Amino acid sequence: MSAKRRQAIFTERCTGHNVAPCCLCGEPIQRHMDRWIIEHKRALALLGPDLNTNCAPAHFKCGEVKTHTQDLPRIRKAKRQQARHEGTKKPTRGFQAPAGVVFDWKLRRYVQRPTASQP
Repeated sequence: MSAKRRQAIFTERCTGHNVAPCCLCGEPIQRHMDRWIIEHKRALALLGPDLNTNCAPAHFKCGEVKTHTQDLPRIRKAKRQQARHEGTKKPTRGFQAPAGVVFDWKLRRYVQRPTASQP
């Protein structure tokens, strides 16, 4: 995001001289004194639009907390759901047993599948 757009979003939300409320905690942010970021209300990875209406200033710490506790888990879940839907999900077992092999529980290992003997 460009510095010009970042400042424009902050200016849109200003309630006083270089002061805007944090979109997450509601505390005031002073433009030149506090460390702040532009936070997307709905994350871009969750199909949130990259518009100024979806962005607002937030304290850096508040933004980090929101990202790690809300956005990232929801993004990971959405990616898992998409992979399952597309059929690209890895098998839940660590590996697939080769063809013609079965697990022998007495021997506790994989053995060749017994074939019918010819008379």
